[in-house]
Amino acid sequence: MKKKTKPSLSNGIEIIKNELTTIPNKSGIYQMLGENEEYLYIGKAKNLKNRVSFYTQPKRLNSRLTYMVSSTVKMEIIITSSEVEALLLESNLIKKFEPIYNILLKDDKSFSSILFNLSHPFPQISSHRGPRTIRGEYFGPFVSKRTIYKTIETLQKAFLLRTCNDNIFKSRTRPCLQYQIKRCSAPCVNFISEENYKKTVVEAKNFLNGNSKKIKQSLIDKMYDESNKQNFEAAAIFRNRVKALTEVNASQNINIPNVKNIDFLVIKKIDNKVVIQMTIIRNGCNYGSKSYFPNPGRNGTDVNENEIMQAFICQFYEKNIPAESILVNEYPKDKSLIEKFLKTKHAFKVEIESPQKGKKLELINSTLKNAEENLYRKIYEKSSNQKNLLKLQDVFHFRKKIKKLEVYDNSHHQGKSPIGAMIAFNEDGFLKSLYRKYNINSEYKNKNLSNNSETLNNNDYLMMKEVIERRFTGKASSNYPDLLIIDGGKGHLNTVLSVLKKLKVGNIEVLAVSKGIKRDAGRENFYTKYNDKIKFEKDDTILFFLQKLRDEVHRYAITGHRLKSKKRLFQNPLDEIDGIGAKRKKSLLNEFGSAKAVGTASLKDLLKVEGINKSTAQKVFNFFN
Repeated sequence: MKKKTKPSLSNGIEIIKNELTTIPNKSGIYQMLGENEEYLYIGKAKNLKNRVSFYTQPKRLNSRLTYMVSSTVKMEIIITSSEVEALLLESNLIKKFEPIYNILLKDDKSFSSILFNLSHPFPQISSHRGPRTIRGEYFGPFVSKRTIYKTIETLQKAFLLRTCNDNIFKSRTRPCLQYQIKRCSAPCVNFISEENYKKTVVEAKNFLNGNSKKIKQSLIDKMYDESNKQNFEAAAIFRNRVKALTEVNASQNINIPNVKNIDFLVIKKIDNKVVIQMTIIRNGCNYGSKSYFPNPGRNGTDVNENEIMQAFICQFYEKNIPAESILVNEYPKDKSLIEKFLKTKHAFKVEIESPQKGKKLELINSTLKNAEENLYRKIYEKSSNQKNLLKLQDVFHFRKKIKKLEVYDNSHHQGKSPIGAMIAFNEDGFLKSLYRKYNINSEYKNKNLSNNSETLNNNDYLMMKEVIERRFTGKASSNYPDLLIIDGGKGHLNTVLSVLKKLKVGNIEVLAVSKGIKRDAGRENFYTKYNDKIKFEKDDTILFFLQKLRDEVHRYAITGHRLKSKKRLFQNPLDEIDGIGAKRKKSLLNEFGSAKAVGTASLKDLLKVEGINKSTAQKVFNFFN
């Protein structure tokens, strides 16, 4: 067995010096790897040889880089044709491998936009996230779902646009509820001509482009015109449309002279804690703000704000489209290179500025105050989470320090649409990117019954067994937690412990939480392998903490179960029968009219259907009977 080398700065420098003999004076990527091929750091360079040689000079290394070089056992190099290409590749590799010394943006989901789908004569308005592959016009991005849904609702009220998909549109024979509540002009049943509908679409797009005053005045004029004709019902409709536009203008309007599209990025760093506050302005309207808390990497106190800003811009705008102007309180490192990166990525020029006076500076300072408040709140929450995790270890006498935990729950309705759910938590709070749902598809046999086809999907023990087995086997079996919390009693605890033992997964603590008398919050029972039963006083802080974890996993499980139930509700039963494909399904529906009628058909009637042989007919009959 190979003896593990103790990390030392001299060893790391020697490894890098050996690599330098083959590294060219070209642009590219260098990757530092530690024990077990662990990615330590991924960096880009205009001149690889010059950049990598920097790490062989101990007097120039801060504490963070000293630790990193000491842990390096291997280096890998990728040559690129330009520094911009190297920056693009670096951003992708950092997201893929998440090196421990790189600055990481964990919450990097793309924002949603409003889409006018122009592939249909009567364009649908909808929320869209992801690549802009659908033919149409996009407005955004909007920071929060709440903002985008509120804006779409306003556009419905003001311009009576359809939000239904094309399949529903095609199938309508009479107006739906949206028409009844004055939010759609019912183009599906020709209550409005194609020409007039397209006019309202143009008005809606003009409103989103910032021409709200002109649109509002046009609606006001129509309101008074109808009122003068004593068409008070029509006048009231125009009044409501004006009111809707006024409300959205009041909440979104921001007055910056001669500026329509801006992204504000403000950074604040305290020790190893960082926040970047982002505000998006499009067409003079505020499309929302969001706080990001990038991870500055291990020993990140030595990382400068300009490095964090550079990493954030590269990773965030990998998925999101920037404004033509990005205003910052701290320039990113290599500002001109970052601007070239954005131009290459998005095919238009982007300028990064740091305003020194005027309205823009006022907004930067206002955003900075929000950033500071959010960072102090985050620091307080993290401190509180750390205390709770330490207390959790102490109260239950766990032998392992609890840094990360996972909570599990099952949800079903009398065995139908069963779902297993898992949430993760550490000192930073809930780790939503690690949440998982498990569709329970296994058919468990009840050996005590003569009918061996009886399924027991409502058996909580077996469901939990399947979920834990799937979590700790195959590709999913990585990044183990220190503690598993199970929604259940002693039986659930023993089930999970036996699965972990069978899979040879050790060094993980398990805690089961069962509901108390009358399911009353505060009367829960707690079980571990060290204790039979533990109870708390109703005002105990650790009890509140555990209830918070349980409520979150319960919410996540219930949401998954409802979505699965909804899909099942609209699923054709014929799709569940083995051997019934699209052709046979069509033949059965043509013959009987509906799946319900197929279910009442006799074996003799089923055999009369084209394409249905004796064995298939028997399968269909057995399924329904």
